[in-house]
Amino acid sequence: MEFLLVAVALLAVVGGLVLARGKGRGVAASPREERNRSELPESLPVTVKRSFFSRSELAFFGTLTAVLEGTPYTVFPNVRLNDLFTIGGEEKRGTYNRLRDKHVDFLIVSRDGYTPTLAIELDGASHETEVQQKRDQVKDLVFRSAGLTLLRLDARQPHPAEILAALLAPHLRGPGGGRAEPPNPGPETPGLDRRRVRAGRARS
Repeated sequence: MEFLLVAVALLAVVGGLVLARGKGRGVAASPREERNRSELPESLPVTVKRSFFSRSELAFFGTLTAVLEGTPYTVFPNVRLNDLFTIGGEEKRGTYNRLRDKHVDFLIVSRDGYTPTLAIELDGASHETEVQQKRDQVKDLVFRSAGLTLLRLDARQPHPAEILAALLAPHLRGPGGGRAEPPNPGPETPGLDRRRVRAGRARS
């Protein structure tokens, strides 16, 4: 009888230990998860950037947000193409690889449904290299295939609010639902390369 009591007590103790261990660890990790945990270092060589934007992007973003104030639109910066487009067809992997690691500088969306309406790319000196031009051709093809306008502007040129509003007006609707009326831009703004603007709109 004493032997049975001792055995029952031992089973109870062992069962309690197992339950306590299970509560502390939760669901048992797979061998792969355990291996990944053991391979993680204590820290990684990363730091926070001093600025999210380049100098030209920061200036343009400030002007763009001011132009969109009071309109049915808002803007998101640095949007990944894989987050913007849905990939269909049989060659999904190939298309995914074309979009991978690519983003658009600014994406204007409607406030009511956050529907993508217009994309803007600021082209700097790096876009004159052969490698970047090939990447730009892929990006142009993606936007053209999806039917979303990509407006290319020269990052090295100033973009005053009144000129930028006039460029955006054909693609945006006003508060009443119609096309936004561009303001009178006045005299030609010094330094504005209109040929570059028109070329960007044609490529989109």
